[in-house]
Amino acid sequence: MIHIIANPLAGGGKAVAAASGLARALADAGISCHVHVPGTREETINAARTHAPRGIVVACGGDGTVHDCLQGVMTSDATDKQMAIWPVGTGNDIVRGLGLDTAGTEELHGAFIDAVLEKTTPPTDVGTISIFDDGTNQSTDQPTTHYFLGVLSCGFDSDVNERANNMPAKVGRARYLLGLARELPIVRPRWYAIDSDGEDKSMAAMIVAIGNGPAYGSGMMICPDADMSDGQLDITVVTNAPKHTFVSVLPKVYSGKHVEHPSVVSWRAKRLRIDAPDSLVFADGERIGPLPATIEVMPSALQVLTWQRT
Repeated sequence: MIHIIANPLAGGGKAVAAASGLARALADAGISCHVHVPGTREETINAARTHAPRGIVVACGGDGTVHDCLQGVMTSDATDKQMAIWPVGTGNDIVRGLGLDTAGTEELHGAFIDAVLEKTTPPTDVGTISIFDDGTNQSTDQPTTHYFLGVLSCGFDSDVNERANNMPAKVGRARYLLGLARELPIVRPRWYAIDSDGEDKSMAAMIVAIGNGPAYGSGMMICPDADMSDGQLDITVVTNAPKHTFVSVLPKVYSGKHVEHPSVVSWRAKRLRIDAPDSLVFADGERIGPLPATIEVMPSALQVLTWQRT
């Protein structure tokens, strides 16, 4: 059974129609499917959690929809954690990292159906984030665990995300660029206490990005060499550089060439603990909460349906 979970706001409202079209194609191929249209993020997570043990959950929307479905799948009772993505969002950076087409169009229905029939679900790593404060001011002695497939960020880029996510939905793809332009004049370094696989990597930084996948912000290749199946996380840090240097490095993020700049350091790790004052954590473009946080990789923890354009 295929359970398509469609975000009614994704793709400018196109996700529900896209989900219906995919469902018709699956039904015509004799594959049982059902479309769910949750009204809230919590309903999305619950729908994915409920239906994951009963078949493949298909996240129909953007990276935010994928992120929410992932939370449900990973906390479900399913023996094999598996899901698929039908990309109808503005960024679609997670499917970019998986090497899939970034637009869920009718011409790809056949490839998707073939993958379902052939059970083409290779294993993919999943990142975890454990924090004690999710911003609700509810104290707890136990950390809350979140999951991510793409990139976790702290610093300037999380500040940009915070601003961008508060913009009207009609802004669309320009949201991140507008947020960036408004945060640049006030950007400042923070001191990050970083433990990386037991090694002290603490430093002053403008950006700390931890990638299971390579991209965020609609194609910004912040961790260009990240491999979602290598059992490691890629860390990219833009250090405490002068503002004019920082500004000159930023455009290179789209090509991944920023990692060649001397102000940028990168390495790989399996487990990190990060803390910094007044710094938020975002993952897959979604707000997680303030630091401190412990980030780990779960190798081959998820099976993701993979198809190729024919």
